[in-house]
Amino acid sequence: MARKLKGKIGSKGLKGALLRHQAKVKLVKNIESKQNHELKKRKLNTSNKKVKKNQELQKLNQEKFIPFEKDETIMLCGEGDFSFARSIVEQGYVESENLIITSYDNSVDELKSKYPHTFEDNYHFLKDLKIPIFFQIDVTKLVKSFKISKNNTWFKIINRFGDHNWGNKSLQNILFNFPHNGKGIKDQERNIREHQQLVFTFFQNSLQLFNLINTKVQNDALRYTQGYDINDNTPRAKKLTSEGYGNIILSVFDGEPYDSWQIKLLARKNGLTLSRSNKFQWENFPGYHHRRTNSEQDTTKPAKERDARFYIFSKYLSGSSKHNRKNKNGSDSDSD
Repeated sequence: MARKLKGKIGSKGLKGALLRHQAKVKLVKNIESKQNHELKKRKLNTSNKKVKKNQELQKLNQEKFIPFEKDETIMLCGEGDFSFARSIVEQGYVESENLIITSYDNSVDELKSKYPHTFEDNYHFLKDLKIPIFFQIDVTKLVKSFKISKNNTWFKIINRFGDHNWGNKSLQNILFNFPHNGKGIKDQERNIREHQQLVFTFFQNSLQLFNLINTKVQNDALRYTQGYDINDNTPRAKKLTSEGYGNIILSVFDGEPYDSWQIKLLARKNGLTLSRSNKFQWENFPGYHHRRTNSEQDTTKPAKERDARFYIFSKYLSGSSKHNRKNKNGSDSDSD
């Protein structure tokens, strides 16, 4: 290693010349180093901007997915603080006269105590629109919960909301967001079994309710046309099978224990097929707060940071070649 020269750069002679040369070399290296650093910094910034721009473009190009059409009828099951119901109305995804809201809880007061900061405002917003809201509706006992009978028909029940224009409409969609029994069972296997039972029975009861409501609508239409089965090409008619079955929509978080629920298998056991699934795009539902079933607290990890999917199930039609399409890796494609 060369010995560092001591002395003053301004001194005369060979020693001074060497010192001046060394200072010049050092200055050039410092300039080059600074230029290289600035160049790397610019490249990094350019790269980050490109990545950010690509991400923004991907987000813009991502198809906005809402699992039902604006002109379709829909019943929401197991609503918490009613923020999802309010969001889909405010965003114009559903007409207020085509919406029915149900809650498992017993009353307005119970929901006020459970969600003291969010429920009441949402509730009054929806009530002002004359949207039918039902309490004490168990998704595993839908017909019984609504107290539907021969003398107390569905249309008598729904038309008690006099200012609501439901009329003699069919029911096209039943949606249940993030099914949970609220028990917080620590035994994982038991927890999975009980949620499988919840989802399985929900499918059963949804099909029963569809058939009960929509068969009457279709029969009334046939009587009106004096028995002639005219082709009804309205969007509402196209969404139902000849038996009156519509779509059953579930939103479920990705990962365990939810994957172990095997909701597609549970659907198949009820004669249902997965007609489409897509990522749950949280940004599509501003104001929606997914909460615990027993309090206003968020889940352990904020819901909007968790991946989730919508699954749309329809009644299986024999001979249909359009069911359970998958992408190459076997998972549900967003285009399915």
